[in-house]
Amino acid sequence: MKECNVILLLFVFSCMVCITTADIPDLIGNWTGPFVEYNSGQGFSEMNGGYFFLNITEQQDRIFVGYSSYTKSDGTQVIRELAGVISSDGTELSLVEQNNGYSSGKIIGPDEFEVVYLSDSDPIAVAIDQFIRIS
Repeated sequence: MKECNVILLLFVFSCMVCITTADIPDLIGNWTGPFVEYNSGQGFSEMNGGYFFLNITEQQDRIFVGYSSYTKSDGTQVIRELAGVISSDGTELSLVEQNNGYSSGKIIGPDEFEVVYLSDSDPIAVAIDQFIRIS
């Protein structure tokens, strides 16, 4: 009976280890892609790639950091720090940009993810961004 309990405990422990060790995707690198957005007062706009960049510079387990950058229509470049987390099952992510709102989304593959951006600042804004790893 004692041997059965030990075997049962080992089985339960090995199952727990399997549950908690989901594959965490490596997001370090440079990303870009198309987006569509709505800004209150400006309306809808769409960019078809190469206009919005993410550079994820560090990742420790499920937490990552880096910066976003894009060029405004007047030629001004905007760079913001960002930080994010990957879900425990490795399929979703959430991120926040410095003074610029929040995004959450789905990891589609090792070199692709999509996020939905929400900002309640004045003016309010929403966007759907698709990112492809470029390096």
